[in-house]
Amino acid sequence: MNQLPELPELQIVPTESLQPHEEIEEGRARRLIRSLQTEGFLKNPPVVLPIAAVPERYVVLDGANRTTAFKQMGFPHILVQVARSGVEVMSWNHVLRGENPAPLLEAIRGLQDARLTQSDPQQAAAALLARRSLMYLVVPGGEIWQLESPQLALGAQVELLSRVVKLSERNYRRERTGAEDLNGLVKLYPDLSCLLVYPRFEVKDVIEVAASGGLFPSGTTRFLISPRALRVNFPLATLADRSPLESKRQVLDEWVRERMAQRRVRYYAESTFLFDE
Repeated sequence: MNQLPELPELQIVPTESLQPHEEIEEGRARRLIRSLQTEGFLKNPPVVLPIAAVPERYVVLDGANRTTAFKQMGFPHILVQVARSGVEVMSWNHVLRGENPAPLLEAIRGLQDARLTQSDPQQAAAALLARRSLMYLVVPGGEIWQLESPQLALGAQVELLSRVVKLSERNYRRERTGAEDLNGLVKLYPDLSCLLVYPRFEVKDVIEVAASGGLFPSGTTRFLISPRALRVNFPLATLADRSPLESKRQVLDEWVRERMAQRRVRYYAESTFLFDE
């Protein structure tokens, strides 16, 4: 067994203490409920950050659909990984496929507080980095439009971004990507309509928006979390019953000690790709 660093912090917390940071995809939550009920364990615990201003409240960074599934199943408690450092916020961009982008551009122009201006690759990237714009849209052939929002507060920026993402969901098939230009994407997606490029927010931005009840649009934020606890496979029965929280935490402590003693915890220092998710 590889030598272990400090273990990820696993805790059992009240399900209602978790505040999502992004909108929920209801279809995925329903499918997850069926999967959880069939398997009987929680495979990968959601990752959360404490809200410093509110004791025993947490923002969900990864695992919003798992959290929603637990709430809908009526579970009083859920196993989470509490991240206190080692978190970096990245962004997903969206490839839109199918329809011509002209109707989407027209719909965005009709949004309150939205101002689209034509740009070029260097200006669009610089404006997004400096937070002078909220996102930009790249059309095959090189046409670029940026959505300006320098006067809006953070919460209003996120709300406007959510409205844009909802518009993009109407008539297009959507794929997530880390790419910021069309190089290679048109080969992967011959029916590519346009690419939506989003800003990279900071951890404090995510906490601020979530703590105030705001939600980022689904599929726009992603987090690099180190260390990360995966394939934990904790039994749902322990989380589902009505035992006191402290007794469940004692069960978790003993459960972790047993796995350590049985050499069932393995640390991978190198980048790892899992093909059974």
